[in-house]
Amino acid sequence: MSTWDAVWAGLIHILEPTAFLYMMLGIVISSTLVALPGIGSKTAIALLLPLAFTLDKFEAICLIVSVWAVSNTANSITSILFAVPGGSGSQATILDGYPMARNGEASRALSAAFTSSALGGIFGAIVLAISLPVLKPLVILLGPPEFFVLILFGIAMVSTLSGKNKAKGLVIGILGLLVSSVGIHLVSGIPRFTFGNLTLMDGLNLIPVTIGLFAIPELISLAASGSSISRMELNDLDSGRRQGIRDSLTHWWLVIRSSLVGVWVGMIPGLGSSVADWFAYGHARATEKGAEETFGKGDVRGVIAVDSATNAKEGGSLIPTLAFGIPGSSTLALVFGGLLIVGVKPGKEILTTHLDVTFSFIWLLIIASVITSLLCIVFIKPLAKATQVRPTLLVPIICAVSVVGAFANSNNFGDILVMATFGVFGYWLRLHGWPRPPLLLGLVLGPEAERHLWTSYQLYEWEFVLRPITGSLLILLIMILGWPTLKVLFAKMREEKV
Repeated sequence: MSTWDAVWAGLIHILEPTAFLYMMLGIVISSTLVALPGIGSKTAIALLLPLAFTLDKFEAICLIVSVWAVSNTANSITSILFAVPGGSGSQATILDGYPMARNGEASRALSAAFTSSALGGIFGAIVLAISLPVLKPLVILLGPPEFFVLILFGIAMVSTLSGKNKAKGLVIGILGLLVSSVGIHLVSGIPRFTFGNLTLMDGLNLIPVTIGLFAIPELISLAASGSSISRMELNDLDSGRRQGIRDSLTHWWLVIRSSLVGVWVGMIPGLGSSVADWFAYGHARATEKGAEETFGKGDVRGVIAVDSATNAKEGGSLIPTLAFGIPGSSTLALVFGGLLIVGVKPGKEILTTHLDVTFSFIWLLIIASVITSLLCIVFIKPLAKATQVRPTLLVPIICAVSVVGAFANSNNFGDILVMATFGVFGYWLRLHGWPRPPLLLGLVLGPEAERHLWTSYQLYEWEFVLRPITGSLLILLIMILGWPTLKVLFAKMREEKV
């Protein structure tokens, strides 16, 4: 089968009535469940896997892949409206999305998020289609040392998430790395910072920590203020919806750059959406004009960057999954299981004799992303009006959803205590002007950094820094970190000469 034949065969498989119906079912299930904190696409896919046994191959693919492909779109709803992340990929959306909702621009923020999410999904699918033959050798070249240095790049972005007070950001980022070490060491088996508590043996789960850091402080503030989430009258919802779409199209270059960030992060197994949003947000904050003053205060560009990256990374994560059978994320591991159930084995076969299956994935990413975004945009009005509900009614509901979200993540009551602890700490940070995002980034990247560092040392000892790609990346990282200091020194030298 030629490539062009496979392209059209993949589309025909998706558009068959029964397969298309299962795709729509997956979209509805995903959009409903993933909007609830702690109940993400993994839960939905796990529940649907038994059904996959009874379906035709492409019907099962449409159902399972559509649930996974559109999960990041609906995640933004609660992040923007209530500062409660729907999933790990929507944490950075809170930083500008929630302030926009507070300023009466919920409709615009949601519309921008949904539109950029669709654009990112399309971009990621296109990149996957045109780059798979080229990128296969590149993925093979990357080993644990290269992954470790790439994670260092992510940790270095802590300073860009801290506004003007970068020192505070670095302190909180280091604290996040320490927090990430809680639990049993994977190699030695020694408990670290558990204090004999069985709940902490498996480490700190991301969802309760995120809800505690971001949602609980906002709930406390909301209850204390006695006013609704939106401190202003809602702007015209129809015009806000149109404005959000225009914002995404106007900032097309930001969408492309952020989508590229998402695709690249998605290609690295183990990173996924937990960091794609932070990488994209840090990139936008570092490169967009005037971002230092406006990001974190309700800048729509922050929403656009995050949502385009989180959806684009799905295309990137399919590269190692389809090409080498290495799931790009934990959710894709479930999708991988679903593929095996229906007789589709990722690897050389899916890129040669079953190339139509690969292109059915690509078409699913495009079609499902567009349909989901359109459906979400249609329901913006009732969603935006939720920001006008009085706090006496809203706070108990969001608090209950937060508790359920923290518990549902692992069915462990200890996670509720973790959420409450980080809620108090997050409120203290908020009161005293300390940034919260760096702690979360440190928590996300810490385990991956430690794992790749340990593996690199076991394989090469400290000589791993001399590997060509690793050494080049380290030099680039040092130059990036040292440039701000050098810039200040050069400025002082010029002043002294004058």
